[in-house]
Amino acid sequence: MFEKRINDLREKMELNGLEAFLVVNIESSSKPTSYYLTGFTGSFSIVYITKDDVVFMTDGRYTEQAEKQTGVKPLLFKKKLLDELTNIIKLPKGAKIGFESNTISSNIYLNTLMKIGDYEFIPSEKIILEMRRIKSSEEVEFIKNAAIIAEKALQETLDSFYIGMTEKEFAAKLEYNMKIFGADNYAFDTIVASGPRGALPHGIASDKKIGSGEFIVIDFGAYANGYNSDITRTIATEGISDKHKQIYEIVLKAQKAAVEAVKPGMKYSDLDKIARDIISEAGYGEYFSHGLGHGLGLEVHESPRVSYMSEEISQPGDIITIEPGIYLPGDLGVRIEDDVLVTENGYELITSFDKSLIIL
Repeated sequence: MFEKRINDLREKMELNGLEAFLVVNIESSSKPTSYYLTGFTGSFSIVYITKDDVVFMTDGRYTEQAEKQTGVKPLLFKKKLLDELTNIIKLPKGAKIGFESNTISSNIYLNTLMKIGDYEFIPSEKIILEMRRIKSSEEVEFIKNAAIIAEKALQETLDSFYIGMTEKEFAAKLEYNMKIFGADNYAFDTIVASGPRGALPHGIASDKKIGSGEFIVIDFGAYANGYNSDITRTIATEGISDKHKQIYEIVLKAQKAAVEAVKPGMKYSDLDKIARDIISEAGYGEYFSHGLGHGLGLEVHESPRVSYMSEEISQPGDIITIEPGIYLPGDLGVRIEDDVLVTENGYELITSFDKSLIIL
């Protein structure tokens, strides 16, 4: 798998006039790409690829792990980054080297890359991001597994819910349960926002006690085998109003319509419009304050962008989220999110947790 990815990268390097590609992973800055190309999961690595060679470097913390995960004996990083890169980059003057400008700090760019020989470093992260965008069957299975773990954990957490539980306690139980069911970690800081706090799209769990007659927006995901799931469900507690139920049904209608419209060859801005029009026609357009979704894989947010501003076209192998919402400041919030695979003929729903209104 990794050999194929490296060969695919070499083909793209040639098409883009690159003699080499450099991945600098410091404090997990480029961990996803390092993993994608080599299988290495550590926080520090250098991957240097030319048309006929691959150099993999890490430090003494990861010697055994790196050899086991990559199948090659790594070079050990012992000097300054500038010295190490100068030693491994041996190309004719003027050679073009691709790198991920979105993960390299300005400090490393100015004080390291710009001081290595007479080379031209070309921002080329788009090459890797486009490669990572289209998921293989193995990657799809990893994401499906991450979704199964997360959904089992949510059910377990709901089974132990009680009125008066704090948002932090709910989030802690959910994250604990994800690990119990097989996650390596949670995908991101779990969002649990109840009552008026639900109007905060990214309302990280607080000390607020969850009361009766409230919505609870729960946005969570599991990280397993290098891949993520990302799911949102809005749950109600006994005593919600008819207004609550009405708004929930509007979001659910918009979400289902967008999911069912997924197919290859469509603009993602058009997919966003399907959900946005339903919410706008119901009178809540100004309260749907973010894009419809995003790509999902090694990172929680990756290519493609699924929003009203996106010019990208859906392709088989895309895995995207579809997550419309309505957020009424000081009152309530509702968001429903699924993970969806674009197939040759339409779509496959990866997440399966019940979307009908659950009242605890």
